[in-house]
Amino acid sequence: MTKENDVNIGGMHVELFMPGENVAGNTVVIPELPHGSNIVNIVSGTEDLSDCDALMTRNHNLSLGIKTADCAPVCFSDGEKIGIAHIGWRGLCLGLIGKMLNEFEATSLSVYVAPFLHSFTIQKDFCYEQITQKFGERFITHQFGELIFRFKDAITSLLPPQTVYDSRNTASDPSFPSYRRNKTDKRFITVVRFQKLWKS
Repeated sequence: MTKENDVNIGGMHVELFMPGENVAGNTVVIPELPHGSNIVNIVSGTEDLSDCDALMTRNHNLSLGIKTADCAPVCFSDGEKIGIAHIGWRGLCLGLIGKMLNEFEATSLSVYVAPFLHSFTIQKDFCYEQITQKFGERFITHQFGELIFRFKDAITSLLPPQTVYDSRNTASDPSFPSYRRNKTDKRFITVVRFQKLWKS
């Protein structure tokens, strides 16, 4: 695993696993991701994950994972809890970032955002309506007759200033799967654990 795919920040250890790589370590809990805004608090690892896009836990024996191929994997830690959220445009517009932030202690919060699609073309359809209802046209650029949604800028506007971003963009980095690039069915997995599990 490369150094940029293995990050320690604010009491959490984040690893990125490319398609085909085995996910190492302790039990990883991964939700089914219906593109909504529900959060499940993981206590045992046996919870129903069929209707959630975000997880959090205080259990140091568990890891939390998200599968993505353009949406933003956002990891949270305040020293007592860790969390991870799958942020697509639907979850963004439904307020999932704010809901996650409310679950953590702001004064000790660390946030890490793994690679995702920084901007994309949209049409004047339901997606456009939801985005403009949430943000107006603040993050929409009109370019060569197309509407470009500046997804990263919209996410950044909602996360705290200390947030750390992986600069890689799934649209332009071929090492990451991107559904918008080639309709792939492959996903990479972002896994967050409590950092102390990985100290020697």
